[in-house]
Amino acid sequence: MLIQAIDLDAQMPAGAVLERLARNGYWLDASHDAARERIEDVSRRLARPLDEVARRLARDASRCGAAIRRQWGVNVLWYARELKEVLVACCAAAPGTPLGDALGLHESSSEPPIDGDGGAMVSRDGVVMMSGMPVAVSLREGGGGFDAPHVGAIAGDWVLRGEIVAAAPAPVVLQAWPRIDAPDFKAAGEVFEVVVGFGTQAQEHVSGGVLSLPFPADTQVLDLVVELSAGRGIEAPEGWSRPLRVTPATVATAQVTFTLRGLPPDDVAGAWLTLLEVRYLLSGTVCGTAARPLAILPAASHAGGPPAPASPAALPPGAQPWIGAVVPPTPFNLVADPVAPDLTIEISKPDRAPGTGLYVCRLSSPHPLATVTGPFQIDLGDDAKTFARAMVDEVRQFSGDALLAKHMEGVGRLVANRLPGEVFEALAEVEALVRPQPPAVLLVSVESHVPWELAWMDVPFDSARPSFVGAQTLMGRWQRDGKPPRLAAGAAPRPPAHPVSVLDVRHMATMSALYGATSGLRRLPMAEAEVQALSTRYPGIKLSATAQQMNDLLDAALRSGAGPLAVQAVHLAGHGDFDPTRPDASALYLEDGKALHSTLFRAARYGGSCQPLLFLNACMLGIGGDLLGDMAGFPGSSLRGGFGGVLGALWEVDDAVAHDIALEFWRRALPDSPGGGETIGSILRDVRAGYQGHGGVPVATCLAYVYYGHPRLTLRRLV
Repeated sequence: MLIQAIDLDAQMPAGAVLERLARNGYWLDASHDAARERIEDVSRRLARPLDEVARRLARDASRCGAAIRRQWGVNVLWYARELKEVLVACCAAAPGTPLGDALGLHESSSEPPIDGDGGAMVSRDGVVMMSGMPVAVSLREGGGGFDAPHVGAIAGDWVLRGEIVAAAPAPVVLQAWPRIDAPDFKAAGEVFEVVVGFGTQAQEHVSGGVLSLPFPADTQVLDLVVELSAGRGIEAPEGWSRPLRVTPATVATAQVTFTLRGLPPDDVAGAWLTLLEVRYLLSGTVCGTAARPLAILPAASHAGGPPAPASPAALPPGAQPWIGAVVPPTPFNLVADPVAPDLTIEISKPDRAPGTGLYVCRLSSPHPLATVTGPFQIDLGDDAKTFARAMVDEVRQFSGDALLAKHMEGVGRLVANRLPGEVFEALAEVEALVRPQPPAVLLVSVESHVPWELAWMDVPFDSARPSFVGAQTLMGRWQRDGKPPRLAAGAAPRPPAHPVSVLDVRHMATMSALYGATSGLRRLPMAEAEVQALSTRYPGIKLSATAQQMNDLLDAALRSGAGPLAVQAVHLAGHGDFDPTRPDASALYLEDGKALHSTLFRAARYGGSCQPLLFLNACMLGIGGDLLGDMAGFPGSSLRGGFGGVLGALWEVDDAVAHDIALEFWRRALPDSPGGGETIGSILRDVRAGYQGHGGVPVATCLAYVYYGHPRLTLRRLV
């Protein structure tokens, strides 16, 4: 049985494991210390009875497993276990006992990971891996889960069609691969060099496919900035950023050099396992990334330590050598953004350890910044999925409370404390440079769960607006990481390396569900009214929320009385839901009550010259996710399906408020007269400002919307 899993590390103390599982809603007994603390904390903050909070937070442990990572020298071992077994073992152990000791994990008991990249049948126990990351566990005795023994059936098989529209062809376009010359292993304290540039062929152990270098006709020069980052265990005494000038004659020889030094591992018998990650920037635009694995070993061997590095023959059957690990490549597009965001915040995970909350943050800007741009270490104190699920779950369940404003400020301060202080310093710098206009911010993250838009600013730019970053700036998100998609020959990746900044819109598709009595769902009269108003105002097609019409929409096979109809904007209104116990947690409901999950949207036939902006005006469809090692949820799946931007809500939205927001959004984004509307980021900034409401009563719906796309995206209305 293949079931979803919570990522854990064998070195985690038993008490910390119980705390993490309690934050996910898993416990043996609600009176146990970890569960009781979690329940009492939520009860105290939200003024709700303990039994009510316990009932709402509790989840079925039989529907989830544990994927346990254990570092063994410079190798990684994996163990698949039932979640109940983990709970029993940790409750019986002393709080400081490592999870590996509590479960009696040994090298000989590790299971070889199951490679899910090829869509193989799962016929044995183990951790299912895709692109080098755990995505599920296979357990013969699993008490629940989803019936999906064939990994390929879960991953889906989709075809990518079309190419992203690029700038006018340059006179000279050369092909190259990212190049990172670095050792596989280094001893702590030893100084070594890393050389970065481009190569004429793919390099072993380096992620990244072939890319095109377009040289402008007038100068035949590309002036790039190369930024290097790594996880814990490495320092760069001479800095992490270098300029790189490339000409057609120097593609294979132009290079920059970084001087690094390894730090002693916390465990003298272990090692630091990290990725060297490189970002290539052109005029402040991050055009692509590359990476290669590196291990920092103890300065001297210690008795009792595992071999480092060990030969393959000496490894346990389930060991995965860190060097040679699969690193998903990200798309490249070496074209500068003409309206680049004023600040890009990029959050990566060089250790690739899903059971930890350790990330790395880098900043970039087309403006010269005095603020240090990183890399900075971020510790979420938990895995990002747990961190975000707990917050969003509390907001969506208790949003009607009188203490909502205090709760949201508390959430905002918690999120802000997870960001380096330099993020806010850089925000202040760029705000001073672009004043009186608000700064545009693009957040690119390998995790899609934390509501970074809610980060609290102690010194807001505009005191008349809420102090959340998303209400003070023009803010958009993007995703670059995840499982590399299967590309048809010559097709561009979906999503591209950088979001589009302009979309031409001639036709809009609108859809609302007329829920009948047999659907089991209440009608949404204001959702019906908003779709009727939009379909009257904008040319296009009004759809019924049926399986056939949804299929036609995703297939880009819509037809009007005049024949085939291409749409560049899509607005869907209806009921949505989020069930964290499901692998594909979010659902959109058709008018017959059938639940559609986000995986359908990754099979959409958009992209290339048609990348519609998608507005999902339904509860909880803006929650990000990951499935089988890839971006998921409606935001990630829709970007994979070729949509150029996605807008959705993180929690329940009020029917009437959501109606007004939708009409105001499209009125400003697509004005009646031909030409460009306001930027999407500026409209959403004002939407979030509406959270303050009238008479001091906050409106939670106004803060619910999250946007994946360029913060300065402009829609140009065509007639």
